[in-house]
Amino acid sequence: MSDEQTQRGGFDMRSLAGERFPPPDWHLEKIQEEMECPEPKNRMMSVVKRMGNQTVPDFSGVDWEAELAAFGDLDYPTYYQQPFHSVPGGYLSEAAAVGDRGAMEAIYEEAHPRRSLGVREELAKLIPEDAGVVVDLGGGTADLGAAVARRLPKAEVLSIDASPFMVVAGRVQNADVPNLRIEQGFAETTGMPDASVDAAIITLVFHECPDKIKRTVLDEVKRILKPGGTLVLTDTPHDDLHDFRGFYEPYREQWLVWDEEATLSEAGFEGLERRDVAPPLWSVVCQKPG
Repeated sequence: MSDEQTQRGGFDMRSLAGERFPPPDWHLEKIQEEMECPEPKNRMMSVVKRMGNQTVPDFSGVDWEAELAAFGDLDYPTYYQQPFHSVPGGYLSEAAAVGDRGAMEAIYEEAHPRRSLGVREELAKLIPEDAGVVVDLGGGTADLGAAVARRLPKAEVLSIDASPFMVVAGRVQNADVPNLRIEQGFAETTGMPDASVDAAIITLVFHECPDKIKRTVLDEVKRILKPGGTLVLTDTPHDDLHDFRGFYEPYREQWLVWDEEATLSEAGFEGLERRDVAPPLWSVVCQKPG
């Protein structure tokens, strides 16, 4: 991508990722390639237009340099170092974190009267009421973790995300939830003790992971769940990414053919039950054998 292409109206796309994780040139090339694909981009443009009408958190008081300095360096695997959603730097960017709530609200504007927050409230109902420890893996800015924590005020809820930007944003926009903790980490290597969790959540994560990582995450979930513990897996329809062009999705082809129920069964989960409580998303609820 040329310098002229990376600068739109005097704005340098590279600045979206900031200086901590500067995007490589191939990020910009992939973004440009996605924008030049022949498929219609009506849905993408509709979301972009609606984002400006959403109520979003105020991050103007965040000292990002100081906040990020508190995080150690993680060895980010290759699959994670992608310009997801056509943001240079992907999730390793301030832009992705600051724009997360507005984008989700715009995408699910018609799915629920309370948009994405309402969708998350519906998903939170799938967690057993007696769960004492709940972990949300790949929790992003922790809006789902916050919904679970509000529904289960006696539970300890942990939201884990690899991006320090998402963790900082989550702590800002969900600072009013006392039983929610938001920490940096990977879903496939949580570092949590064996059999220490009553329920685990994986939401809108697997469509952004290669198949090998999906299975690795499920093995980790099975390890940290208590016997009889619950996993709630939720994601977007498998053909959705092919109808949502303009936003770069590196694992679009794998997602089209992935079989969640077969993979969950192969990973040793049982009692699989499909629960479509928040269309267009689908959910599968299952358990670690007791």
